[in-house]
Amino acid sequence: MEDKTPDHYEESLQHGMQGGTTSSSTSQTSPSKSALFKARVIGGVCLAAVLAMAVPMMLPEDNGNAVASVEPAPAPEPAPVAEVQPAPEPTGPQMTKIDTKVKPGDTLMSILTNAGAERSQAHAAIKALSTEFSPRQIKPGQELTITLMEDPDTGANTLEELGLTIDPVRTVVVASKDEGFEADILDKPIEKHLVRAEGSIDSSLYVAAVDAHVPPQILGKMINVFSFDVDFQREIQPGDKFALMFEEMRTDEGDTVDQGEVLMAEMVLSGDTKRYYRFKDQNGFYDYYNAQGQSARKALLKTPVDGARISSRFGKRKHPILGYTKKHTGVDFAAPRGTPIYAAGDGIVDFAGRNGGYGNYVRIRHNGTYKTAYAHMKAFAKGIRKGKRVRQRQIIGYVGTTGRSTGPHLHFEVLKNNAKVNPLSVKLPTGKKLTGKMLAKFEKARANIDAQYAALPGNTRLADASQASHEEEKKTTAQ
Repeated sequence: MEDKTPDHYEESLQHGMQGGTTSSSTSQTSPSKSALFKARVIGGVCLAAVLAMAVPMMLPEDNGNAVASVEPAPAPEPAPVAEVQPAPEPTGPQMTKIDTKVKPGDTLMSILTNAGAERSQAHAAIKALSTEFSPRQIKPGQELTITLMEDPDTGANTLEELGLTIDPVRTVVVASKDEGFEADILDKPIEKHLVRAEGSIDSSLYVAAVDAHVPPQILGKMINVFSFDVDFQREIQPGDKFALMFEEMRTDEGDTVDQGEVLMAEMVLSGDTKRYYRFKDQNGFYDYYNAQGQSARKALLKTPVDGARISSRFGKRKHPILGYTKKHTGVDFAAPRGTPIYAAGDGIVDFAGRNGGYGNYVRIRHNGTYKTAYAHMKAFAKGIRKGKRVRQRQIIGYVGTTGRSTGPHLHFEVLKNNAKVNPLSVKLPTGKKLTGKMLAKFEKARANIDAQYAALPGNTRLADASQASHEEEKKTTAQ
């Protein structure tokens, strides 16, 4: 249907009116206000009709009787924004640290290459290590730390560092440098601690010492202190006691790595107290002295073999080979073949060689009065020959069974003015005696040692020094 505006209707109306009768000239040239109003009304009605017909065609169909309502179109949802991931950082070399232990059959080369090190680098590191420690000396159980650097692109390993524990205190470290590898020794700091130990002897000194947690090294030093005037095979009885204060070396972690010196040693044998203190004299030499400043060192040792038992004493006996009664001119100490034999005192060797029934035989002249002899040796120590000067407790030979002997033992003799005397009962000359200012210095050191011992934890207390001095004086007077 054609849409006509009111202006069009007004033109048609004017055209129609020009063809009819008019009442005046004015009406022929312009329509009256009444006619114009009517034309506008008719135009508005037509426009309303047109709109009424157009609106239903624009609305959606409604099958029901309800009046359709125009719903606003939903707002479009915003498009999802993609999450931006940061670019991955480039991966650098990866460091790996490997802790391992040497196993039987291992070599440093096999350990390093098995860990992933290249053979050429392993060889260079071992060469550097050998400047501080021989690779041939590695033993099963030693600890190693291997540090490798892996290239993330190629996967190749570069050996950066090798650490080998030599002992509880020392570690050799081989580090990569610009020019190759360099080795260095790292030492753990150690501190000296004082330890107190004491015990009662029920079966043997060794068992009592083990029960008191005395290290074998310290027990050996204690035996040496008393070896000048104690026969450990004959004089030790059940109920006897001992007491010690000694040094122990420990790391910062508290691990014991070594033992130091015995500072005080005491033995109570059948009620008789013997106590000695370690002291340095005016010449810078350390020795052990009793409470009166008398050196424990005698001219001769009573027992020149450690851990031996007396198998035959001095005097008449039936000879085990000859079969008849014959005077035994020494003391026999039974010990395993190869046990070291010590010089009983300082002196000069005046015989070393084969001597009939004595077998391999050494005789030492200590002074113008005393000599000692050692028979049935398996072999002589290196350098022992006639005219050789020896020191007390120096190894001169080894227990054997040469000559007229039924088993491995040492036949030990003491000669006084060339006469053979009983080594167990001979009165031996004493050693040095401190006097004057040196004695006063020793007494101060002795008091300090006693105070240190008393401050250490323990179940029993060391006997008072004055008591030991009194007992020592009584013994000296009796002799």
